[in-house]
Amino acid sequence: MERVSLDGLSSRLGVIKSFSDMSDPEEISSLVSELRPRLRNVIGTTIGKGGEGKTTVTANLAYVLAQAEKARADQGKPAKPILYIELDSNGNGRLNFGVRGMPFDDDGLSFLDALTDDKDFQVIEGVRPYLDMVMSGRHNADIPTAVTKLHDKHGVSAYLLLAILLAQISHRYRWILLDFSPGDKMIQRLGLAACTHLLAPMKGSDNAVIEGLGTLAGLVRQVRRLNSEVAITSLVFLGYQRRNDEPTSQLTNLREKIGLLLDQGGIDRGVLIDAYIRDGETTANLARNHGMPAGEFAQAAAGLLTDPESGELSERPRDENGRLADPQRAFDIASDYTNVAREVVQRIRHRNQEIQGADAA
Repeated sequence: MERVSLDGLSSRLGVIKSFSDMSDPEEISSLVSELRPRLRNVIGTTIGKGGEGKTTVTANLAYVLAQAEKARADQGKPAKPILYIELDSNGNGRLNFGVRGMPFDDDGLSFLDALTDDKDFQVIEGVRPYLDMVMSGRHNADIPTAVTKLHDKHGVSAYLLLAILLAQISHRYRWILLDFSPGDKMIQRLGLAACTHLLAPMKGSDNAVIEGLGTLAGLVRQVRRLNSEVAITSLVFLGYQRRNDEPTSQLTNLREKIGLLLDQGGIDRGVLIDAYIRDGETTANLARNHGMPAGEFAQAAAGLLTDPESGELSERPRDENGRLADPQRAFDIASDYTNVAREVVQRIRHRNQEIQGADAA
C-alpha cells in the first residue's frame, strides 16, 4: 500500500468560481451535461436513516468488485482498479480494510484539501489487489462548512465539486463507490450530484425503513437540477434470516410492502434484487474487528489466506473468547455479497445502456 497523488487534474474551484446565485440555469445545465457521461461508473450508497449498514455493504461490494478485476487480470484480460471513498467523518470504512491508524491515515485531511482547496487528490493504492481508497475521518466533518462558504459565493455550483473531481479520474477506475451518510444534507448533495447509480441498504422491517427510503427519494428529486441521471438502482437487504436456503416471511413481507410503494411511485420493482445478505452480525463484526472484508475473512477462517509479505498461511481468526471463527458461516455471508454484487452490476450496466440510448436519441 502506498499514498499516491493523481496527476493531471485541473482546478475544481476554477470551474465553480465562474458561477454565482444569479447565474443562468442554462449555464449550470451545460456543465452538468458535460460531466454526466464521465460519471456513469460512480455508485453511491446511502439511505434516509442511519444504522442500515451502508459502510459494511459498500466496503464489501468494493472488495468483491476488486476481486473480479483481479480475476480478469489473472486471465490476461483488461482490468482496472476499484476506488472506495467514504464521505462520512467517522471513517469506519478504514476498519473494514484494517488501515485505520496506519502512517498514511490522515483522518481525511488530504481529501478535504483536494475537494475544497484544489490541493492534490491522493489515494491509497493497493489496499487490496485492484482496490484503492481515499482516507476519511474527522476532517471530513469540515467539508460542509467549506462547501457552504463556497455556496454563499457561487450558488449551487458548489455542490458539483465532487462531481468535477471524479469526472477527471473516472477513466482510471472500473467503478467508483461513494459511501455517504444521511446525517448531513451538504454531504448528501455532494454525493448525489456525483453518482449515477444509488444503492439503498435496508435492515429491519419497521416503518423507519420505509420512511428512510422515502427520504432518499425526496433527496433525489431535489438534486435533479445538478444530476438528471441519478436514480435508485438497487435496494440491498441485509441481516435477514434464511431457512432451507429461502428468505423468511420477514423479508418477503417487507419486499411486498416496498413493492406496493414502488408501484405507487411509478418505480420499477426491479430495484428489489433477489440476492440479499443473510443474518450474520456476529461474523460481520468479527470480520471488521480483524480488518477484513467478508470474502477475505472467510478465507482466513478456513485457514486458506496467505500473508502477501511472508507467503505463509495467516493465522485463523478467533473471537474475543478465543474460539475460532466458523468458516462455513463466513463463506455463506461472503457468497451473499458476491451474489448481491453480481445483480447490482447487471442492473447498472442495463441502466447505463438505457441512458446511452437516450443520449443517442
